[in-house]
Parts: sequence; C-alpha cells; structure tokens
Amino acid sequence: MGRRLIPRYLVALELSSITDEDLHVLVADIVSSGKTSPIVLASPTLQATIDGLTVDDADLTTASKKIDTDRNQLRLDIAAEAQVRNRVIGSVRAVVTAVTNVAQSPADLHGAGLPAAPPRTSANRPPAVPEQLNVTFPKKGHGKAKVTVEETGPSKHEYAAQSSLDGVTWIQLGVSRGKTRMVTAPTGTQVWVRFAMVRGPMQSAWSMPVLVTLP
Repeated sequence: MGRRLIPRYLVALELSSITDEDLHVLVADIVSSGKTSPIVLASPTLQATIDGLTVDDADLTTASKKIDTDRNQLRLDIAAEAQVRNRVIGSVRAVVTAVTNVAQSPADLHGAGLPAAPPRTSANRPPAVPEQLNVTFPKKGHGKAKVTVEETGPSKHEYAAQSSLDGVTWIQLGVSRGKTRMVTAPTGTQVWVRFAMVRGPMQSAWSMPVLVTLP
C-alpha cells in the first residue's frame, strides 16, 4: 500500500534581509490574523508564541528609537570632535612655525617637544656629474693647456680631476679643488682629462673625458 503524500505550502519570506519596517507590518498582520485563524485558535502554543511576538515587536520598536537617538548623538559628537581636532592641529602648526623660525639645530626642536625631520633626500644624493669641459691654450709658450669645468649660475663647486695618457690608467691632476686644472707635457702629447664634482664626503661619477693635445 503506497504512502499518502500531504502537500506542503511554503511561505514567501526572506527573513534574513527583511527591513524593520516590513517586519513590523508582518508582525501586525500575524497578530491581527491570529485572532480569527483556525490554525492559530486550535494551537495554544501558537497563541502563546504570537503573544510573545507582540511583546518582542514592541521591544524592537523601543530599541530602534534608542538607536536612532544614539545615531543622531553620534553624528553630533563626531562633528564636535572634528572641530576640536582642527583647533588642536591649528595650534600645533602655530607652535611648529614659531619654533622652526628660530631653531638653530635638531636639539632645539627636540627641546620644544617636536621631532626633527631627517636630512633632505637631495642632500644625500651624489653631486651632479660635470657635463662640459672646456680646453684653452696660452697665447705664448708650448706644452701647456687649461681645462675648465663649465659652470652656469652663481654657484661655486669643488672638483677632483684626473689625467691619463692611455684612457685606462688615471692619476690625480693637480692639488686644488677648483674648476680649472693646468695640463703640462711635451708638445704633441695627448692627455685625457676628466672631472668629478665634490660635496663634502661625496663625489659624483666622473665626467666624459676630454682629449687634450698639447701644442
């Protein structure tokens, strides 16, 4: 003898995403319909559940109103905090400006309660490579030439210089740190000369060498 199947009728509800507004409407419909529904009237358990649902729905309304009040207060508190923060930052900026205008060392900054910034990155970079070397010869005499780094602007820099007869083995040229070196050798000698800019303990890469033929 086969089983008798009883059809089930499903409820069209998605409680995981229902809004509070729709939930309140649903509860009101359940409570109202429960007063006449044969299924509810035949089940004391269902009636007790609906009575509890009425109380819980009222509690939800109260809790939601409290949250709305708290949200409004939070917005006010956030705005007040932002205003106070702006005042604090403005005062700190005023202190920073006043201190940096007279500070003579990082210790002065620390003494005023301010952290000292690290040295600027540009100061840690190697000096620029000399781009152009100019060669001039004296109007009188032989075996001499002057090699000069071409500088633009008012800045004065220090340089190291080297010379080579074969472009492979280099030796120091002169003892000065200026932008000019004198090259001396027998007439017809060819000498390679190159320069590097020096700033404190740092030195740039060597420039492209220039070939000098002594007159």
